[in-house]
Amino acid sequence: MRESSQTLSRGLKLLDLIASGREGVAVRELAAAMALPKSIVQRLLYSLEQEGYLARHPSQVGYQLTLKVWSLGCAVVRRVDVREAARPSLEELAAKTDETVKIGMLDGADVVYVDSISSPQIVRAFLPVGGRAPAASVATGRAILAFVSDARGPADTPAELKREFEQIRKRGYAINRGEWEADVAALAAPIFDAHGAAVASVGSILPMSRLTAQKATQLAALITTAAAEISSRMGHAPSPETAKLQRAS
Repeated sequence: MRESSQTLSRGLKLLDLIASGREGVAVRELAAAMALPKSIVQRLLYSLEQEGYLARHPSQVGYQLTLKVWSLGCAVVRRVDVREAARPSLEELAAKTDETVKIGMLDGADVVYVDSISSPQIVRAFLPVGGRAPAASVATGRAILAFVSDARGPADTPAELKREFEQIRKRGYAINRGEWEADVAALAAPIFDAHGAAVASVGSILPMSRLTAQKATQLAALITTAAAEISSRMGHAPSPETAKLQRAS
């Protein structure tokens, strides 16, 4: 049983490795990355190929993920009502801002982007669906973390981040001015479900050069409005304090 569990764990780690951009890489390099003998990695690759999760890369070097893996992800996304609920507001937000807009959800310590619309401008921030970033370092993640109860004051949360969470709760949105990527800025607001839980965020990502004070004010108003609309579709009824904040924005 222990051996079977170890094999499964190694196979899953191998899928993660290939998904992170290591597709089309020679088996010896995958073996080195996993610190395993080449023969073991080759057997794992063969098993995953037989089960339909991997296919030979077009270059004939290494492997790539198949649509079977994508279908598993789609099955999860289909259960996430927020993506469907958010789409109308996301399209409206994209049209009004001309910037890249996105929906993010927490996945452990990361935020994962489950939907996005790219800016039509030549200079823009690229944000792939399925991409992820450290939640505490970006506006999309902070907008959610600030309203998650266990994020308000755990012992390992830096004091500066606690103060930032407090500001986010007061103003209703998070802002990132090149704190993760030097030339990229973002604003995001939380999306709440029918139980009042912050389950996602909606926001915009753009080059730092375009985030003027006037632009930040405009984006903050549009994004908090979009977040309120999506939350309403999710069945959320805002508290009097939140409703007052939304009207003020």
